[in-house]
Amino acid sequence: MKKSFAFIVSMLLVAALVLSGCVQTVEPTQAPTEAPTEAPTEAPVVTEAPTEAPTEAPTEAPVAELGPVLKIGQIGMMSGAMALYGLQQQRGFQMGLKYMSGGKTDDQGRYIIANRPVEVIVKDDEGNPEKAVSLALELIEKDGVELLQGPVSSASAIALTNVALENKIILMVDPAASYYTTGAYFNPYVFRTSRTSFDDTLIIAKYLVENVGPSFAHIYVDNAFGQGSNAALKYSVEKFGGELIAEIAAPFETTDFSPYVQQAMDSGAKNLFLTWSGTGYITLFQALADAGALESMTVGTGFGDNASFTAVFGEEVLGQVGLNVYHYTVPNNPVNDWLVENHFETYKGEADAAYNAYPDLFTAGGMASAIALASALEKTGGDASGDAMIPALEGLTFEGPKGTYHIRPEDHVCEQPMNILKLVNLNPDLDGDGINEYHFFETVYVSKYDELGVPCTLVGDYASRCGDLPVLPAQ
Repeated sequence: MKKSFAFIVSMLLVAALVLSGCVQTVEPTQAPTEAPTEAPTEAPVVTEAPTEAPTEAPTEAPVAELGPVLKIGQIGMMSGAMALYGLQQQRGFQMGLKYMSGGKTDDQGRYIIANRPVEVIVKDDEGNPEKAVSLALELIEKDGVELLQGPVSSASAIALTNVALENKIILMVDPAASYYTTGAYFNPYVFRTSRTSFDDTLIIAKYLVENVGPSFAHIYVDNAFGQGSNAALKYSVEKFGGELIAEIAAPFETTDFSPYVQQAMDSGAKNLFLTWSGTGYITLFQALADAGALESMTVGTGFGDNASFTAVFGEEVLGQVGLNVYHYTVPNNPVNDWLVENHFETYKGEADAAYNAYPDLFTAGGMASAIALASALEKTGGDASGDAMIPALEGLTFEGPKGTYHIRPEDHVCEQPMNILKLVNLNPDLDGDGINEYHFFETVYVSKYDELGVPCTLVGDYASRCGDLPVLPAQ
């Protein structure tokens, strides 16, 4: 008889059922930053003409002079296997700027944050760390950017941490998930709004250990993202009394997964955990089906981006539960309501509207990055220098599309809600209007932002910053 299988975060991993037990509430170190709950339907002008003609010739009222243009460099995968994620990052960031500016623009259409028009310069690193560094230096030295945001690739994110340190410039990481950027490669100029690999693994490990069995095999992509996820899975499984007995790394370029799948089956593990990203995910799933792994093991993987969802999952998984980073139908808050409405209105006329009119997996992360940076800039009066932004970002609590976010002052990890969903539909366009709404899920559970207890992974001179936070056990 086929076992039921839990499904976890798309290109990242994991899933799980409901989390039980007490929720520990972390007091924010400063008052939450509130963003406007709605934006005007039209971008307002910065100054308004009088509605009535004055009886006397008016003396001209002083107009607040805008500050210098703030240039932000955004690095992501805008082409190649994960170009969709770069697109989501880019569009989400623009939505966040529009939201935080209240729709106000200068005469060139640039959103105004902290009295400064914002210009975003987007660069495609193609997932190449060396290219990411080269582009970042070009953005800083040639284009004069004062902040960096991105990238998609965890390897690129790790490479960029040194650029941030050497140039004393804030790097706001999203969507790259590896915890190394706020762990082993941490420096005070590196922040994140992306979740970490631990957010994924903690929630699923508890469910699988308690409901299936303690033994795990893990097939993961052999890069920074996969390696970080493997370490996080090991920590999470052991925390709940399980054991990771087979750690199976495969190159990103793999087209034949059969030997890796066989190795997992031969291990005798009750659970098979998957960490992959990009189009290889579909090939991996086909190999699992061909080898009978879906029958003999409980397989955990993710509910990921909308556009590729039905290519990965088939009718046999209807009714199963799994983990998800963000799906626009889940959050119930004013920020997400605004995002969904404005994203649709902005992109419904684009060539890709049939597939991308609604926010997707990493759109929320792009928006959260913009909200965090804009909130800090409001505190600094528009000063984007690293030394001014660090205290403004550390301990920042804000409302974003997923709900409450909190940037821990100790390690700059961004605590945030995670979703557990039930798959009930695979038809992306139920109403047949030609635009996919992707109403795939029923909500099972949404974790509190501070619920999962993500460990602090700082090392060396920074390790003492962890304070009372949970830490990884000594090796």
